[in-house]
Amino acid sequence: MVNVTTLIQPRTPTKHPEHLQNIHRPDQLFHYLLPQEAMYRIGIDVGGTNTDAAILDITNLNQASRSVLATCKTPTTPNVTDGIKTAIQDILTKSDIDRGRIHSVAIGTTHFVNAVLERDARRLSRVAVIRLCGPYTRKIPPFSDFPYALRDVVEGSCHYLDGGLEIDGREITALDPDQIKNAVAQIRDAGINVIAVVGVFSALDANGLHEERCKSIIQESHPNISVVCSHTIGGPGLLERENATILNAAILKFARRTIAGFRSAIHHLDLTCLIYVTQNDGTLADASAAAELPVKTFASGPTNSVMGAAFLQGFGQGANSLADKQVIVVDIGGSKSIPSNPGVTESKSDEPQPQPTFVHCFLQASLDKPPVSSRLVVSGQHSRCLMSFPLH
Repeated sequence: MVNVTTLIQPRTPTKHPEHLQNIHRPDQLFHYLLPQEAMYRIGIDVGGTNTDAAILDITNLNQASRSVLATCKTPTTPNVTDGIKTAIQDILTKSDIDRGRIHSVAIGTTHFVNAVLERDARRLSRVAVIRLCGPYTRKIPPFSDFPYALRDVVEGSCHYLDGGLEIDGREITALDPDQIKNAVAQIRDAGINVIAVVGVFSALDANGLHEERCKSIIQESHPNISVVCSHTIGGPGLLERENATILNAAILKFARRTIAGFRSAIHHLDLTCLIYVTQNDGTLADASAAAELPVKTFASGPTNSVMGAAFLQGFGQGANSLADKQVIVVDIGGSKSIPSNPGVTESKSDEPQPQPTFVHCFLQASLDKPPVSSRLVVSGQHSRCLMSFPLH
């Protein structure tokens, strides 16, 4: 028989090892969980002009050099695979490390946003929009906020179909599968094979009743059509979410091809490590996820600059907190200069805090990024602001 008194007695506090008793932050615990043998991480920045690479020993980050073992800068090649291979091979030769102990490769790139900024028809696809809205929203059609030069490259047909939600989650109208199939037939006849599906208040559709079902109906009959659902991109605002979804759809094929090139470069160097792509909010996405949601990397450039500068300066390490400092970081690239101020965040944490922000990139689009102030300026004789991230 179980002795009940032993079940109700207070438990003796667990006695942790002495070296773990003063741990108060996850990064401190992570330091102790890392293997004692050296483990390495490679970071790559694929810019429009240069490709930069660095390798770090992540088991020994407390040195003055922040354990940066080697760096390389090489011109970005038309085939990005070649530039990445050259950069990684250079830092591997300089550092002379065991390739089997490379934990991951993290890649930051401006290729996707540059294709949009340059309105490059070779890298952008024409997009058809299916708006699930019932009888509403017709006064402001898709692409209304796009500048003419970009609109000429990506605008496809627009279709207003039954579906969509009210603000309280009720259906505006039920989906009509026959209506969807007829619209897709028209889209195929127009030679378009990328569709943005945008439902009114679809961000509230937790079960994917409308957009996901519409996507499945499309791909059952036309599996070669690429479909992007807006609820995976942005928040409740219809036009901002729709704009971001169209941009994601327009760059989708190029993103898949580019990230396949990243994978190929890593494979040809006989590396079996994980591959990540940096996102707008400072986090990392698996390469497969980034290939499907490239719009989430559009604003990663200034974020990478801020986080890299903070890391090299030791902010967030020990008592060296970033929360009470004002720091200006300037990333001067071949095509853009990006001043950022990471010291104005309202967060008390030294980690990036994802939040939806309206980003003006010729048009208003809803992306996730940390609450920092950034401004994107294209260099040239007549420089002008093309992208602005407002403070929150």
